[in-house]
Amino acid sequence: MDIPLTLASGTALEPSGVTVLFLSLAVLLGLARLLGEIARRLHQPSVLGEILAGVLLGPTVLSQISPSVYAFVFPSTGATFIALEGLFITSAALLLLVAGLEVDLTAAFRQGKAAIAVSLLGLVIPFLLGVVAAQWAPGFMGIGEGARDNQLAFTLFVGIAVSITALPVIAKILIDLNMFKSDMGMLIMSAATINDVVGWIVFAFILALLHTAADPSGVAVATQANGVPSVGMTITLTIVFLVFMLSLGRYLLHRSLPFVQAHTTWPGGVLSFVLVIALGCAAFTEWIGVHSIFGAFIAGVAMGASSHLRERTRETIHQFITNIFAPLFFASIGLRVNFISAFDPGLILVVLLIACTGKVSGCFLGAKWTGMSTRESSAVGFGMAAQGAMGIILGQLARAADLITDELFVAIIIMALLTSLVSGPMMQKLLRRPTKRVLADLLSDRQFILQLKAVGVREAIAELSQRAAEILDLDPAMIDREVQHREQTMSTGIGNGLAVPHARLTEIKKPMVVIGRSPHGVDFNAPDGRTARLIFLLLTPRDDQTSQIELLRLIATTFSNEETYQRALDAASTTEFLAVLRVGDSEAPEHI
Repeated sequence: MDIPLTLASGTALEPSGVTVLFLSLAVLLGLARLLGEIARRLHQPSVLGEILAGVLLGPTVLSQISPSVYAFVFPSTGATFIALEGLFITSAALLLLVAGLEVDLTAAFRQGKAAIAVSLLGLVIPFLLGVVAAQWAPGFMGIGEGARDNQLAFTLFVGIAVSITALPVIAKILIDLNMFKSDMGMLIMSAATINDVVGWIVFAFILALLHTAADPSGVAVATQANGVPSVGMTITLTIVFLVFMLSLGRYLLHRSLPFVQAHTTWPGGVLSFVLVIALGCAAFTEWIGVHSIFGAFIAGVAMGASSHLRERTRETIHQFITNIFAPLFFASIGLRVNFISAFDPGLILVVLLIACTGKVSGCFLGAKWTGMSTRESSAVGFGMAAQGAMGIILGQLARAADLITDELFVAIIIMALLTSLVSGPMMQKLLRRPTKRVLADLLSDRQFILQLKAVGVREAIAELSQRAAEILDLDPAMIDREVQHREQTMSTGIGNGLAVPHARLTEIKKPMVVIGRSPHGVDFNAPDGRTARLIFLLLTPRDDQTSQIELLRLIATTFSNEETYQRALDAASTTEFLAVLRVGDSEAPEHI
């Protein structure tokens, strides 16, 4: 006997509705994954193909070709529609959970004034440009019907929409450029972290402002008639939630993770624990009048701060969500919007100009203020410009709240995609060196330790620092202190059995590399869980960012071939090791 699933008062999901639901999901996920993989093969973000899948299956294409098929597979009313929308909302919340896990507030604040300057100027300048444009021409900028009586919410939204960053997209770009573990990469990630946290907090307050319209009397009450707290109570509860989750809540989660890992199977136990916390926080923020995704994001920030959440576990969560829920969400964007009829070239151009010039110039000025060169500051600016998924999610939420028109929604999506596409190539161009350096040319016999005695991270760094100090005639304690401090900020295991502890020193004028080979491996907390058998200590001049980036690239590309890595482990002498590196350098692909 079939038991219908009741979704709303008087509405049930009958067997025919279940059939359509699963068909919709199969078609949407299948095409989104296919086009996402094609986009990756073409060296483009997978989100581009996933959104294209929704455009092809939505009003833009499929509805024009066969309205009846579109209406059958993707109904706009009824129980199946409600079920699909619920799944899409869940997907958005889980996406923000992943973004939150990428946030490392401790590392961000360890960067000090550099991260704060880049982040705040990169946020304030485009925000002000967006606010001025929205206030000056709300009709042209695409104010929605839901914001006609609340222009402040619309104005603030436009400011945030053109100033938010896409932390996951930025991380992916830095990884592709072999820059993620560099000091510049960490600066960009730290600044993007602060930018995103501030941006989502402001957006939470924008959503709270929208509830004032539901209380036409203007009297602050504990809750409104629909059970949602008033705007005053929403803001109060949001602040309490934030303070709790980023202080005591963060501590409790940190202490709970070892217990979960010790008494549950991996990775299911930890994965379930993370999802339960995220969904619980999402439910709470939805109830207080702020969107559920904000709760999931803050839950991710709180859990991501724990050192007990290993890189391998983070990667498992990331793969689970980004390969199933992310394609569903991004494909769903195109299901309800006609991208052709809502395409406004003038509005798109204005949004692009505000977002690109504001973000790049703001971050450029912040980086220059901290003493970086013009070329490096420009690279930081373009590195922070990618908006990707975060801009798209913001636009989707604002459209659902009737805060913006379809035209502005389409402009935000195009802006988010284009900034993500341009960011990586521009960084490549700005940081490219005129000649290719070979890793083996930087080494001599003294710069190898064929068998490290160390079994832990601290001991390995100390042993390599001692050898570097002997070559450079510097204080080994000073080198060790600088490298250990950098390691505490972000682990330098890059996977594939490699680790790259590093530091920038004022005492040296040119780069120095010391390589240690560990017989049993040292745990540098790499994303793939492998211990590091080859450990590269990189020391570069403090005023030279690009040398460090180039060395990281050389190591990553040289050992991208597993055969080269194995030959390096098997080398019987430093001469053989140098020979392996030189062959590996010649065979490695050129990325930058």
